[in-house]
Amino acid sequence: MFLVLHIVFWTVLKFLLAALGFLYAGLVLMAYRTEGPRFQLRVNWQDPFRSAQQLLVWLGVKAVAAIVRVGSSTWEMLSEASADLGEWYVRQRGDETEATFRSRFL
Repeated sequence: MFLVLHIVFWTVLKFLLAALGFLYAGLVLMAYRTEGPRFQLRVNWQDPFRSAQQLLVWLGVKAVAAIVRVGSSTWEMLSEASADLGEWYVRQRGDETEATFRSRFL
């Protein structure tokens, strides 16, 4: 009997933690979507729970902004490298292939 209660307790706890994680991710993404990376931290000392929630959301928005910034710069770098690699490949294939490529795409 104890084993069954133990399994049920941990299953319910895992479910609640997953639900809280999804709720937090939703709050962060909605705050980032509505206010962008300049999300302002609002602290009200009369309501410490709401202030703690705002702090966590603010930290999440800052993390998402950093991830987006790094991701976009990485994407730009990979895109440029891909274009350079494509040009090198076409040049290595010979003049006829290069002329065909240039007439079709440029």
